[in-house]
Amino acid sequence: MRMRNRERTVLPGLILVLGLLVLASGCSTLWKTFKREPRPEPTPEARKPRKLENIRVSLLKQAKRVKVSSFRPVKIYNMQNKKLIGKKRLGEDNLILIRDGRILFDGQFLPATRLRLVPEKDEYLTVNGKRYRGQMDISVDAEHGGLLVANYLPLELYLQGVVPKEVPADWQAEVLKVQAVAARTFALYKMSGRAKYAYDLDASVNSQVYGGLDSEKKTTNEAVAATRGRVMMYQDKFVAAFYHSNCGGATANVRNVWGGKLDYLGGVSCGFCEEGPHYSWERTLSREELTTRLQKKNSRLGRVKRIEPGARDHTGRLRTVKITHSLGQEEMSAAAFRMLVGPDKIRSTKFFVENQRAAIQFKGKGWGHGVGLCQEGARGMARSGFTYRDILRHYYPGAELRRVY
Repeated sequence: MRMRNRERTVLPGLILVLGLLVLASGCSTLWKTFKREPRPEPTPEARKPRKLENIRVSLLKQAKRVKVSSFRPVKIYNMQNKKLIGKKRLGEDNLILIRDGRILFDGQFLPATRLRLVPEKDEYLTVNGKRYRGQMDISVDAEHGGLLVANYLPLELYLQGVVPKEVPADWQAEVLKVQAVAARTFALYKMSGRAKYAYDLDASVNSQVYGGLDSEKKTTNEAVAATRGRVMMYQDKFVAAFYHSNCGGATANVRNVWGGKLDYLGGVSCGFCEEGPHYSWERTLSREELTTRLQKKNSRLGRVKRIEPGARDHTGRLRTVKITHSLGQEEMSAAAFRMLVGPDKIRSTKFFVENQRAAIQFKGKGWGHGVGLCQEGARGMARSGFTYRDILRHYYPGAELRRVY
């Protein structure tokens, strides 16, 4: 199964109104969208509305070298003074390096710390062997060192590289539409307040998995096109459209996972994911492995002896676990315990524990944080004849499906 667990670790914050702007033609407009290097995340109160229809996706961070190639010549801009440096076809051996905080390209230092590579219309760029639509921003990350590479492209083209990485492309068309709307909404929600940063989202599970042009499939491209501009909104704001593989029978209340309150993420009964491949799981781990993993973040912890479940929420998910170890006892949140041990090993917080003689066994249901859309539940609903509109309204109750462009 190609489907992978997705963890959204950024806490939901205040969602602000995001307008949309049809970009004027000409590179001068594009230049204005590029800002300074990223700084720490602003508080929700500091977020400001942002108007755009393009997105900037971080592909590489702190890179020492980047191999970029193109089939046809590309325009290379200095984004500091908004001037064209030149136009050049990038061969397979073209490397962009960082030396002493400066960009070294084609054996020469460039008079810029921020570049934009702009291919001809309908052409693509290849970065480290992977093809991407749109343009490429390459900048010196003064705060962390290395190069930051961000793909700058229309939101709808970005989604074509996201949907097949988040759900299998051979699933029912209605499920693919659900994922397209959820991914579009999540992207717009996360883009709020990012105007002054060098990128909007990661290409990884930290945001949404994005594979670029090489990951696109006919069925998922059709789903993106069929739902173009459609998003989930609540009280005129973009929904924090979190999603996960399998909820194990009921989705979680966001308050019990990350804190805060969002009415449309209060949790719902699912009942459609029992036949999903990630509905149930079990894992046996040695005490030595558990000790090693937990001690990475807690040096006060001794050798693990027992794991005992604490209180549960109404869905059966654990809120806390108690760890008995050679130096005493410690209680921690089940969500923190899961992430420390590894979300691929403890697949959800809906689990039971059996302390065996030589190891500790965990048996549970679901895969992921459990907040928002249950992807395998959505597939079950589609099989039962529900439309993508029905499915979205079920998992984000109270939210409204709208077309914003």
